[in-house]
Amino acid sequence: MAQTISTIVTRVTKDNDGHQRRMRQLGDREAELQTYARVGYSLAHTAVIETAEDATFIDTLTKNND
Repeated sequence: MAQTISTIVTRVTKDNDGHQRRMRQLGDREAELQTYARVGYSLAHTAVIETAEDATFIDTLTKNND
């Protein structure tokens, strides 16, 4: 069985003054994950890379090709 693998990269600010921007970035990530799920992808793994300024989420998704 063949499988399709895709990744989504989302950078989210840690700036305390950027609360609205951070919430928007997290909402955009959620919406993108939901879009992939609707077409048959499953979340396989999430890695988070943190710096002082932001956190980068790297989501790996898989889909079985029938």
